[in-house]
Amino acid sequence: MKVQFVPHLKRMFEIAQEAIKGPALVEETGEVNVKGDRSIGMDVRIEELLIGYIKRNNLPVTIFSEEQGLINFHSNPEFMVAFDPLDGSTNYKIGKGLLPFGLLVAFYEGVNPKLKNVIASGAIEYTRDLAWFFDGERTMDQNGKAVILNSNWPIQQSTPVYLDLYYKDGYNFYAPLAQQIFVRNTGSTIGNLSYVLSNVAAGMGGVCMRAEEIGAVYSLIKGAKGLVLDHEGKDLGEVDFNPDTTYPILAGSKNIVEFCLSKITE
Repeated sequence: MKVQFVPHLKRMFEIAQEAIKGPALVEETGEVNVKGDRSIGMDVRIEELLIGYIKRNNLPVTIFSEEQGLINFHSNPEFMVAFDPLDGSTNYKIGKGLLPFGLLVAFYEGVNPKLKNVIASGAIEYTRDLAWFFDGERTMDQNGKAVILNSNWPIQQSTPVYLDLYYKDGYNFYAPLAQQIFVRNTGSTIGNLSYVLSNVAAGMGGVCMRAEEIGAVYSLIKGAKGLVLDHEGKDLGEVDFNPDTTYPILAGSKNIVEFCLSKITE
């Protein structure tokens, strides 16, 4: 079955935006998601809306979402969709509209795909009203303009690279990059990704990116002619999508990713 997923992505983003513009839902629900995190109201609300949209349109997919995990509803699924309904939920909760948070979605061909099998993906960052889409070949902004990563970033102390430092392991692992490049962090994958796709950052990384996020990040960076590697220097596209796994990642401008890799593997 040939399905054009980008129009569905855009509608899903509109639905999520409408929810974000409504009453703030920042209180914990008392539920714990499949990753062991405590859910807040907006996490659950957006997930319910997106799952409802997918089911109403009978999209032939198996669903993987941060809050509920794997959901099998279609009698003959041909694709997988993975999404994080509210990436940067702490930024949403405490940021007063200043800190980045958003939605990451990836559609994969097949129900047991590799990361390179993303056929459509998208990311929306709500605080700045920015969005990007991958159509299977290239990455575009919300106006349909192709996104190409800057390939001329200098290797110097002021070149910004956004690394996920939520976990102590991240601080320890990326310590060799201190004072080599400008290590920064937005507190969310969508924030770090948005800066790379906007060409105000040279790269991004993390020691354990989650399965619901990795496909969107991989495809959007690759579709913008960037490089996406694991911490051993291998292209992440050859890795299987696995809901129970996390992924070490360095992504962005080729020369910066290769430089960062060389330092952390010395």
